[in-house]
Amino acid sequence: MIFRFIAYYYLKYFFIVFCALEMFFISIDSLKYVDKFPDSANLAILFFVYDALYAFNYTLPISLLLGMVIVYITMIKSNQYTALLAIGFSKKAILKPILIISLFFSLIYIGLNATPFVYAQEKAEAIIYQGNFSNTTEDLLVKYGEDYVYFGKIFPLLQKAQNIKVFHLKNYFLNSFTQADTAHFENGYWVLQNASISTLPQTFSLGGKGLDIEHLQELKILKGFRPKVLDTIYQNKPSVSIIDAIQSMLILKNQNAGSEKIRAMLYSFIFIPFFVPLTTMIIAYYTPSLARYGNLALLSFGFIVISLVVWGLFFALGKLSISGLFPPEIGILIPLIILGIVAFWHFGKINFKT
Repeated sequence: MIFRFIAYYYLKYFFIVFCALEMFFISIDSLKYVDKFPDSANLAILFFVYDALYAFNYTLPISLLLGMVIVYITMIKSNQYTALLAIGFSKKAILKPILIISLFFSLIYIGLNATPFVYAQEKAEAIIYQGNFSNTTEDLLVKYGEDYVYFGKIFPLLQKAQNIKVFHLKNYFLNSFTQADTAHFENGYWVLQNASISTLPQTFSLGGKGLDIEHLQELKILKGFRPKVLDTIYQNKPSVSIIDAIQSMLILKNQNAGSEKIRAMLYSFIFIPFFVPLTTMIIAYYTPSLARYGNLALLSFGFIVISLVVWGLFFALGKLSISGLFPPEIGILIPLIILGIVAFWHFGKINFKT
């Protein structure tokens, strides 16, 4: 009974705050493109859908926290909180439904980060710019086994590339050189169109065999190097799913390259969302049992400020770690572990708090 009672109020206030923040975010974000909206109503609707999905990253965590604050303040003002305690329910029992629901939504959010959900912003901007926006990557040199591949320009959303050059090495010496004007990603491979392969002679001698040039209509290279994987490794601010980030990590490991940025992305996607239930434990500890024990207006303001500060802190730490300013373990994991220790200490003492 207590679970359904608390869950009903929490979900109600959560959805109210969430919808309000979503509408606010979409309204403010749309002002940037007010002069560039497409004439098609279908494209305009798709833009709002993608923009709403992109807003999840900002509105979902803070809505979970603010919904919890509103539930506690409302129950204290109406004396429902005091009544529940008086009839024998513990503070942990009252907090339990909120923790379970916030944890459930946090897990859903983590799962969404493993899907194309994370590319919503790029898709929204692609609609506004009507195909001219492509988040291009230019002058990219990739090591593939013992070979090196140069991309003049990559279009991750379009899964195309221009001006490709492949340097084939044998025993650390250049063996052949392949180039093509265009390529596209298909069935796990980059397919070069009208490729030209120039093979160097085994020995350089006067009168010997010279440069051998071969032309191919199609040439498949770079198995598994999906456009977003390349974008993840080499862009400063990439949008990437958990799956693409893991693939990028494996590629970097095979090349014995640094993976600080990829680890920071994975920590941000997988661990940072758990700050919501952890912060909920701390706020619940400092919630008074009776309205007379504190100034509710000041208390609610303080809880809202704490929620915004914690959310902003972890959001900033995630971005700074991805940019390389902090090692991801120091910038993300250690603050989250500290928050977890503090939260569980407060949770263990919550029933003894008067």
